[in-house]
Amino acid sequence: MTDTHAIPPRWASALLRASVRLADIESVPGDLLEEYREVRRPSLGRRRADLWYVAQAFSILWRLVWPFVLAMVALRFASFPLARGWNPSLVPAANVSLLDAAILASAGYYGARRGGRILAGVVTAGAAGVLGFAAFLIYAAAWMPGLVLAPFEKPFIFVIVLTLFAIAFGFAISAGAVGALIGRSLPPKKTERPA
Repeated sequence: MTDTHAIPPRWASALLRASVRLADIESVPGDLLEEYREVRRPSLGRRRADLWYVAQAFSILWRLVWPFVLAMVALRFASFPLARGWNPSLVPAANVSLLDAAILASAGYYGARRGGRILAGVVTAGAAGVLGFAAFLIYAAAWMPGLVLAPFEKPFIFVIVLTLFAIAFGFAISAGAVGALIGRSLPPKKTERPA
């Protein structure tokens, strides 16, 4: 039994639309919605079908951001053995250094060029920033294992981590927007060669 009015999570649909190419903005979400309504929802139920749809949206976004997340992870590991000051930070917070800005602006540029819209670039950079911050937390916890339990001993540390996340996320969105604006201001790539 097909539920033609079933709607997947709206935020996942918006994320999906922001992640696909402009040429695919109707076909890819439409195909996923069709499979969601006709196959997944009847066989899996609402909750598991919603999880399937969210996983599909994240997998498409992951294809955009993985090179930039890898660059940010490499930057975290490269930061340790080098002398202080080689990668100046704009503020004393995680993921807001000069090289982070370059990586995030590149993510915004790539997302805007590939997706055909500024929003695609901002979403790409924002996702790279979130995953880069998660990589920073994992790196910090591995380097100093006492940090894992610290928030449970002093709950205010949660506020500090959330503040650092807000700074890093705002920085990612800002740098990504700059890269996306540059990406959209350039003329489109020529895909055909003259005969």
